[in-house]
Amino acid sequence: MRRDSAPRSTEPPNAQHPAAGYTADWATLLSLAAALLFYAGAVHTRAFFEYFRIDVLALGLSFPEFVMRSLRLVTAPVVLTAVVTVVVLRDPQLLSRSVLPLLPPTLIGQCRRVVRRAARFHLLVLCVAVIMLFSWGRIQPYQWLVPVLLATGILLGQSPAANNGRCPSGIRARGAPLTAACLCLLWAVALAAHQSGLRDAERSADHLVSRTAIVVFSTDRLSMTGRGLQVKDLGEQVHYRYRYTGLRLIIERGGRYQAVAVGWQHDTDSTYVIRETDDIRVEITPGAR
Repeated sequence: MRRDSAPRSTEPPNAQHPAAGYTADWATLLSLAAALLFYAGAVHTRAFFEYFRIDVLALGLSFPEFVMRSLRLVTAPVVLTAVVTVVVLRDPQLLSRSVLPLLPPTLIGQCRRVVRRAARFHLLVLCVAVIMLFSWGRIQPYQWLVPVLLATGILLGQSPAANNGRCPSGIRARGAPLTAACLCLLWAVALAAHQSGLRDAERSADHLVSRTAIVVFSTDRLSMTGRGLQVKDLGEQVHYRYRYTGLRLIIERGGRYQAVAVGWQHDTDSTYVIRETDDIRVEITPGAR
């Protein structure tokens, strides 16, 4: 009778170590967060340049450049919200296990009652969102509230309090509403990023004097006019006879300088595209401080 030299493993051949699954879940959630940040950064960048009438697609920004511009949105509230969201998605019961025991029981009971009451009015929340949707042009800059309210109403409608104590199950009853809520939240992120890009552009337009200045020298007079733009004739003996000052650089790509006059107004003034040639020379100088 022959005995085995080593004990047989009781684990199935395709069993996965718990740590591997835990790492895979975190990697997936962090990848989704990074993709969402990149998406928000792309929307923010497009809104910023479109305010100055610059087509961001024509700039030919590379992926690393979009990533670097997306990092401008990384603020303390954004990081805190992202961390909490990722942790809750990874372990939905973590909040109830770690945070709720630290709170007074009376406060927990009040919060639960408020949530149950709010869940009963999920249709009212959806109606408010629809009314705001039909008043789209009047609710700027709070248009992002529409998809947030839609997602909130949908999620409240999935709670047991809104379904006579029963929790919906199945792909049609639960999967479709959750997918719609996620799409609404993605819409809200896009609207918020677009609004943030417009605010940054308006703030930059209000402080154009502090942006990088460019001085344009040309052999012939250029058809450029604008508030604060000055042209000086240096004389016939100079190759670059005309000097233009009072321009502020928005972005430079491929030898093309996208610039505006220092007194530029969004509603009336133009954005200039200047390219260095044998007849045009561009110098970069610091803006006013």
